[in-house]
Parts: sequence; C-alpha cells; structure tokens
Amino acid sequence: MAGAAATPPAMMRAVQYDASGGGAAGLKHVEVPVPSAKKNEVLLKLEAATINPVDWKIQKGMLRPLLPRRLPFIPVTDVAGVVAGVGPGVNDFAVGDQVVAMLNSMVSSFHSCVMFFGLPFQLNNIMPC
Repeated sequence: MAGAAATPPAMMRAVQYDASGGGAAGLKHVEVPVPSAKKNEVLLKLEAATINPVDWKIQKGMLRPLLPRRLPFIPVTDVAGVVAGVGPGVNDFAVGDQVVAMLNSMVSSFHSCVMFFGLPFQLNNIMPC
C-alpha cells in the first residue's frame, strides 16, 4: 500500500509528562519538532496508540529509577501508523506502508504519543489486511 506522502510539518503535537504520578491529570499537550528518519529508521505518522500496563506503571513511577530514563517523557509503546519517510539503509518499507510497532523504552528513547516519530525499521511490521 505504498504511495507518495506529503512532507511532514516542522512541528507536531505530543502528549508528555514532566513528573511521575498524577495519572491523566499529569499529561500535557505540547508542541515538539517532527524528527527525521535517520539511518535504518522510518518516520511513522501515528494513526493509533494504546495505553498498556507498562505505560501506566511508568507514569505512576512504579518502574523508577529504571524508567522513565529522563523527563519530560512521551509515553505509549504500542502503535500503528503510516510510513511518512524512510532513512538510508531501509529497503523493506516504503512511504505509505501501513505498519504496527511495539516500542521499547528500555533500550531507546522512542516517543509514540506524537503525530510523527522515527524508529528502527526492524521494529515495524506491515499491517495485515
């Protein structure tokens, strides 16, 4: 389902928190720069995300001092979206591909509660029809 896509904007909206605890009231909408797809990464335009048990445990502070690695923190680990750009070294995905991904905050600084984000292409899977 590859195809041409519009150039991503310079800025995007994101949801983040600055401190552990506070539940949903601790989440804020912010404007952040749209990343670019680096080597071996795709830029994914977020279409859907879930809050799973790891996400709320991180926000509540139950995984400190391990996670979050730094604040402010943009949560969410399970996402689906459309490839908006591909970096050098990515041959298995094309702009317009619909993908699902599970992000790992333990080994990376991926942020998925945003409109766009870059992530290693190995973490993506083409969405089944």
